Amino acid sequence: MDQSMSKRWNIAPTKEETAFLLEAGIMYRDAKNYQAARDVFSGVKALRPEHELPEILLGTVDLQEGNLDAAEVHYREALRLNPRAALAYAHLGECLLFRTDREGARAQLKTALTLDPLGEPAKMARHLLELSDVVKFGKAA
Repeated sequence: MDQSMSKRWNIAPTKEETAFLLEAGIMYRDAKNYQAARDVFSGVKALRPEHELPEILLGTVDLQEGNLDAAEVHYREALRLNPRAALAYAHLGECLLFRTDREGARAQLKTALTLDPLGEPAKMARHLLELSDVVKFGKAA
């Protein structure tokens, strides 16, 4: 369903319905049914084009599939939609670590910590910052 259809028919899911759909997509992703997860997240994106979370979750699917370029595009689009999305910064930092851009990753992770120092994105960012100090990402020398 494209955006014009949802506006024309005035389809506006509640927060609870949106959360239910996103949880279903997460379950598909975690079960490695990536196409189903992508379909769910894309559907939520069509219904809620102003929200960054479907973009972030689409990025997590691409990251799990090893498509770092596509994942980065989704995370950056999420940040375009919401420049204060700590979760998008944390996931972008993770993606950049896998791309071997350690300094770029650390900058994104520190931004996530600044924006939401006590939330789940901060926990993820702290963990990834610790790993970035002890694990060499990318090709072995």
